[in-house]
Amino acid sequence: MLLSVQQRYILILLRQIKCLRRRQLYRLTKSHFPRSDGRELSEGAVDAMLRQLRHCTGDVILDGDLVHLMGVKPNERILEAIDVMLELTGGNAQDISIKQETPALLRFVLEGERPRLFTVADLDGMLPQALSSVQRQRSERIVWISESSCAPERLVLPPKQFFAARQNDGSHRFYSGDDS
Repeated sequence: MLLSVQQRYILILLRQIKCLRRRQLYRLTKSHFPRSDGRELSEGAVDAMLRQLRHCTGDVILDGDLVHLMGVKPNERILEAIDVMLELTGGNAQDISIKQETPALLRFVLEGERPRLFTVADLDGMLPQALSSVQRQRSERIVWISESSCAPERLVLPPKQFFAARQNDGSHRFYSGDDS
């Protein structure tokens, strides 16, 4: 079966990230393929593409709200990191990659006049005094998330590091320095 460019993009995303919520996949696909006629790619069209991919590849699993590759277990920390990325980029992230080195979870580039590298990292298990020793590239920004969604008391973040507190509606509030 021949795949559309959108379906090929969806497969590339799934191979990079392994598991996404449908709304996350829809938002990334929609922003990657803006239409010149002003209309947006519909969620129904993306769902139809996913159903076709599920049948033609055998690797794509549709499990309720989740879309993942066969044999991949959903990781809630990665899914939240993707939500943070989408909020920061409006869906226009580039060079998305899942990171295996602790505490990093996800790395992406925010395109613009000056592209910026971001890493979303897991704060759980990190000692507050160890945050300043985390290796980062010169222009990289680190966004910390926590399962409890609460920053430890008196958390002081080094420059270019932020904490994302999950709100009740699923969005995040971002804090820097000693704001948290």
